Amino acid sequence: MMKLSEYLGKQVQVVYNNGRTITGYAQGFNGALDNDDTGEDELDVWTSDGSVYRAMPSEIASINVLESVNKNKIHFKSIAAAF
Repeated sequence: MMKLSEYLGKQVQVVYNNGRTITGYAQGFNGALDNDDTGEDELDVWTSDGSVYRAMPSEIASINVLESVNKNKIHFKSIAAAF
């Protein structure tokens, strides 16, 4: 089972089941018990343009933590390749 709370406070790249990819800072989390609409955990990812995206386990194909940023190259550390 995916534990979205483990991504809090980290730079992440989220790939959704529909193929959309976002990269940003995992800043917010709501647990399944607090999410009456879906009953799923929810991770809020803030992107560099100020947008906030919601990610729930049922929507996520993969999620990676950005390990470091080096001028023109981003290195990824895969936490979970697929769900």
